[in-house]
Amino acid sequence: MVVANEAGIRHISGGVGESERTQLNAMANEFNLHLMFATQGSGEYLSAVQVNVLDTKDSPVLTAVSTGPWFYAQLPAGEYQVEVTPTGVRGDELTQRKVVRLDRSNSSQLDFYWKNSP
Repeated sequence: MVVANEAGIRHISGGVGESERTQLNAMANEFNLHLMFATQGSGEYLSAVQVNVLDTKDSPVLTAVSTGPWFYAQLPAGEYQVEVTPTGVRGDELTQRKVVRLDRSNSSQLDFYWKNSP
């Protein structure tokens, strides 16, 4: 697992398998935004989720594809809109949006759930 850096924004994703989850748990305090992707009801994790983080002017701050059900980023203090869209064989192309406010002393966990595909 490698920490990526896009325009000064550090981020990492993964969590497929116990060893990746252990590694991410150990690194969690290095990031102030924690995202988790799963199927509603079963709790089955999802990967290959498009992640877009926008500032208050709807300008992109970070665009990435999560390679696992967990996605962590280190963002400057501020308010952001997080947009996530599952991709791949799932076919659900349903974007979810949540607003998050980060300051210097907190981190935020956002969980996203999608219904099972028919």
